[in-house]
Amino acid sequence: MAVLATLQQAEVLPPEGTREADRVIQTVIQLQSVFAKGTDSSIQEFARRALADKHGEQAATSLQQFRTSGWTADMLEALADADLKAQLDEREQLTAGLRQFNLSLDDFRKFMQLVRDGRSALTAQGLVFDEVYTHHRSTMPGAAR
Repeated sequence: MAVLATLQQAEVLPPEGTREADRVIQTVIQLQSVFAKGTDSSIQEFARRALADKHGEQAATSLQQFRTSGWTADMLEALADADLKAQLDEREQLTAGLRQFNLSLDDFRKFMQLVRDGRSALTAQGLVFDEVYTHHRSTMPGAAR
């Protein structure tokens, strides 16, 4: 998965084979389902606002691209930034939607922190998160060539 490869390149993932690493993998997969297929209104509104804060009127296009193709660097960064800005009560509204996919608010927060840490680590290496992610995504099986 491109998300994990990007975070691995940034050197922010827990050691392979650990319980923490397994939880990150599960969280990446489940969170994609939460935001792409989940019907919880708080989850969908959080995603919509996250992308609107980043793209304004182009948010609907970004959200549709994510729902069609899976994780995008754009969606990951928008959610990570929105999480950072969100008030506690706004985050807590996500609990029911996350629980439907066997995730907790803590799982969401930890993953968003990994995305922010990965972006910072890549920037420190002179790299751009979006470009690194796009490269990894293009090398994955089934990638459009």
